[in-house]
Amino acid sequence: MLTETSNDYILLGIGNALIDLFVYNNEEIEKLIKKYELLPKPIDKDFNKINGFLNEVSKYPDTLIVPGGTAQNSLRGAQRSLPPNSTVILGCIGKDEMGKILRRVLNNDGVRTEYTEIDDYPTGISSFSKLSNNKYFVRNNKGAATQYNLEYLKSPSKWKFVENAKYIYVCGFILKENYHIVKEIYKHALENNKIYATNLGSVKLVTKYKYRMDEISPYWDIIFGNESEALAFAEMSNWNTTDIFEVTKKLAQLPKHSSNFVRMAVITRDARSTIYADQNGTIKEYPIIPIVENDLIDATGAGDSFVGGFLSQLIQGKSIDECIMAGHKLANYIIRQVGTQYDSYDSFEHNEVNY
Repeated sequence: MLTETSNDYILLGIGNALIDLFVYNNEEIEKLIKKYELLPKPIDKDFNKINGFLNEVSKYPDTLIVPGGTAQNSLRGAQRSLPPNSTVILGCIGKDEMGKILRRVLNNDGVRTEYTEIDDYPTGISSFSKLSNNKYFVRNNKGAATQYNLEYLKSPSKWKFVENAKYIYVCGFILKENYHIVKEIYKHALENNKIYATNLGSVKLVTKYKYRMDEISPYWDIIFGNESEALAFAEMSNWNTTDIFEVTKKLAQLPKHSSNFVRMAVITRDARSTIYADQNGTIKEYPIIPIVENDLIDATGAGDSFVGGFLSQLIQGKSIDECIMAGHKLANYIIRQVGTQYDSYDSFEHNEVNY
């Protein structure tokens, strides 16, 4: 039973409820690409072809099926370092087997799933297929994820989790189809003195939906992103700089509605470092945890897992150094395997970096 003083489900995530498929049978995949006449670049508009392709890929015996989606990946990571019943996810799935898999895996990872199930759309899927030239062939159909709406969000059984949460992490990608959801959430966070965190999403999202980000940015308490996304934001803002330290500082010091929380900007730089800046002018660079090249398997979900680690410590009142270290630890673990899987994280022996 949720109460106003409850610390249960303190971290709420809202984003695209997706399944990721990873396939390495490049001969079969290349046959399917020809069968469905799919193009080398992801510009196909015929969703019947794409859905046919995804349906066949999902049935291959060697296909790895794991949860995807920015918010889901981050909350699953955060829950690893939080007390039980700390995280809950909202989103939309289909009434199908993929939806059941999402529920099962997230629940096993300790995340409460408050999905809305719908009949007319399948659970969203992204496929990552490695071809013989070592390049990835990526196709997706967000399906039911795009259909989340205010009616679903404001239903009493779901909205009570919004009211209860003290930290809210919203996936940047939902700016495209679910902007009305984003607006409802950031206004609620401001009016109720909650921490609103989000991410820049992708370079494409920044360049195409910068005007929406400009409307939302005064509500940002924490903004995450990678270097390419941050530089794209700077270019679209006419900041006339490619200095990532200056860009991170400017992100942190954008105009802000609330003075109750000092805004943080956290920008990851792949294998180089992470840059932290806040609204008060603090800026610091953190080295990543080193990894042997042969141990690096797949970077899918690394940024999401970093966010999860960071938030898990922030919620518990830890220092920024500890937040960054927790993010780096999770990301260092995730890049050692295919897909965003946390099954053996608790027994993983971490290297340490002194901050």
